[in-house]
Amino acid sequence: MGNIRFPPWLKLSTSVALLIAVVAVVFYISRRAGDGEGDMDEYFLRDAKAMQEMGLPVYWLGTEFSVGDLVFRGPSGVEFGGEVEGGGIYMEYGASLEGNDELLGSVTMMDVTIYGRDAWDRAENDIRNPKIPGEPRPVTHRTVSVKGREADLISLPLDTRPVNQLWLIVDMGDAVVVAVAASGGTLYPGGPDSDPFINDPDLFVQVMQDLRPYPQ
Repeated sequence: MGNIRFPPWLKLSTSVALLIAVVAVVFYISRRAGDGEGDMDEYFLRDAKAMQEMGLPVYWLGTEFSVGDLVFRGPSGVEFGGEVEGGGIYMEYGASLEGNDELLGSVTMMDVTIYGRDAWDRAENDIRNPKIPGEPRPVTHRTVSVKGREADLISLPLDTRPVNQLWLIVDMGDAVVVAVAASGGTLYPGGPDSDPFINDPDLFVQVMQDLRPYPQ
């Protein structure tokens, strides 16, 4: 079986680890977001090839997409780390936040993970029922439509933020796609979040309508 890489935080409790994903990969993304290079990321290509050799599907959002003035580029893989039990692939898309150098990494990003059916059987409970560390806070679920399929949009609070992360779960039949967007802090005191999806979750759902089999 191919060596499918996944971020080390999956070795932690899946729900807790997803909450800190941005911190774990922001410097990796900052080296790639907005660089304008035409070459595909070698780690993504490696992992996509391994998935295909195992007969597992790969879905992606292409090499770039726009959200307002932001251009998200990718996908980037992970050089080394844990593997997805049962088969899967992790990828990152990042957009440069030019003119906002005070923000960590000066990028905003979203993660997309494709779980094969065996992998999803292992991870589903932790992802659908996330546990927020510290004092319990309400986690909300909203049913949305992606590619004509019913999807679960999960909003997770943390500390004083009413929405700290968004998780979007889409069952494509042959695999399950989980996209994650996370708060990056306000653009200025009292202003909107640097992540456009945190400001407007419907944008997150809209972007995922372009989900398609790789390499289409």
